[in-house]
Amino acid sequence: MRMTRLFLLGAALLALTPGLAGAQDKRIRLNVGGGPTFNTGQLNERFGHGWGPAVGISFVTTKRVEIQFEYAYRYFGSDTYTSTRVGQLSGNHQTHQLDFNLLAYLTRKESSLHVYVVAGGGFYYRKVDITKYLGTGYICDPYWYVCGYYPVEGVIASRGGWDPGINVGGGIGIPIGEHAEFYIESRFHYVWGPTFGALDTPLGSIPGGTANGSYVPLTFGFRW
Repeated sequence: MRMTRLFLLGAALLALTPGLAGAQDKRIRLNVGGGPTFNTGQLNERFGHGWGPAVGISFVTTKRVEIQFEYAYRYFGSDTYTSTRVGQLSGNHQTHQLDFNLLAYLTRKESSLHVYVVAGGGFYYRKVDITKYLGTGYICDPYWYVCGYYPVEGVIASRGGWDPGINVGGGIGIPIGEHAEFYIESRFHYVWGPTFGALDTPLGSIPGGTANGSYVPLTFGFRW
């Protein structure tokens, strides 16, 4: 419910800002995009590469610097993941991203190609849906948000929470008209997650770990 209210508030702001942008000589800009997202590290071992949209609003402070608020959604699927930690699981990993970023253009706005860098931090709501489970019931894997003994019917559920994170990257923009541009952008996102201790079972000890994750989206979109 909280995420729904935040998304509706963001949508309302985006609906109101075109008029404000024109009245203030493009002091406010919007961006809409999407594309594939590539997992890295241990997250990539458990889930496939994903995809998702992104939408943002930027406040222009100088000719080359903007302060951006952005929301993005990422979805990663997993048909079958098998290990001694969990047995066999199927499910998906979803991320709702709320970031505040600094966007700086390295080239002049009058250039035929815009080059920029972007970096910032925010909060990520990461949720795991477990749709299928085969195993002993003893599971400990922070990337699936489970560590303990779970009956089969108790594992098939949704788990998740808010985690802090940072992002850094850059992109290029191709001008369209006086104010708009088509952009291609990539960033590295790193999210700090909860820590799970080791789980002792009659079958032996299962190591715990920390659910830190990273991913790299490749975004194609429009900014105006």
